[in-house]
Amino acid sequence: MKLGVYSIVLPDYRRDDAAAKVAEIGYSGIEWTVGYKDQVFGTGDEWHVSLENLEEDAPEARKVAEKHGLEIPSLGTSSDTGDFEKIERLMKGAAAMGAPMLRIGSARYDGSTHYEELREMVTENYRTIEALAADHGVKALIEIHANTICPSASATIRILEHFDPEHVGAILDPGNMVIEGMENWRMAVEILGPYLAHVHAKNMQWVRDDAGNWKWDNASLEGGIANFEMIIQALADYDYDGYICLEDFRGGYCVAPEGITTEQKLREAYDYLSRLVAEVDG
Repeated sequence: MKLGVYSIVLPDYRRDDAAAKVAEIGYSGIEWTVGYKDQVFGTGDEWHVSLENLEEDAPEARKVAEKHGLEIPSLGTSSDTGDFEKIERLMKGAAAMGAPMLRIGSARYDGSTHYEELREMVTENYRTIEALAADHGVKALIEIHANTICPSASATIRILEHFDPEHVGAILDPGNMVIEGMENWRMAVEILGPYLAHVHAKNMQWVRDDAGNWKWDNASLEGGIANFEMIIQALADYDYDGYICLEDFRGGYCVAPEGITTEQKLREAYDYLSRLVAEVDG
């Protein structure tokens, strides 16, 4: 298993500085964030890769990663599953960066449309997405995510099982599953089987607000509900040899964090995850 960072964790670092810091700490990969609006520097630019100017920016993002000795295991992208023009642009961008995978997603669920209707729509759309992925030599990923029709491994496999795992796969995200869709971690890995393509390292906890109501909140990898010792052991037992990329939103989402620095999060996670991976590697 290899360790990387989803660059959404570094909103207060410009692209070259983000790659430099990730490499300095010891990570071997960076999962570039694509098309997010800068909320730190006040430029209005997109970070860390421009979606608007993807064709021109993708080769530059690749050069930055290579300059710092980093792989680009996947891209932090998303799209309506029926927007095939955008999806093909994203896939071409991934190919230009040398990224073998990119997140596409599934569909949000809010109760206004029946689950079966959404599942059938997404499944049908993925027939085209699978073909596009094969054409461009990349893999399209569904991230297990709360408030979507894929909040668990069990729900995600209902879509993935129709497709070739060479071209379509899943992102296991334990933090999202704490919010909604948590299953036995080993069982989740077993359910996804060959479709398990990527892992996000994020954790959550449930706390009471001032009114006594339950709400979820970001937590450290070691301090949240998801047990990363069990998760990494299950991944090792399944012979998972892909990336685990940090996605820690403590201190704020897509803003300069408060109460903890970005570097503190990166170093804390690297020390913890590298120890766990070394233990299962023997």
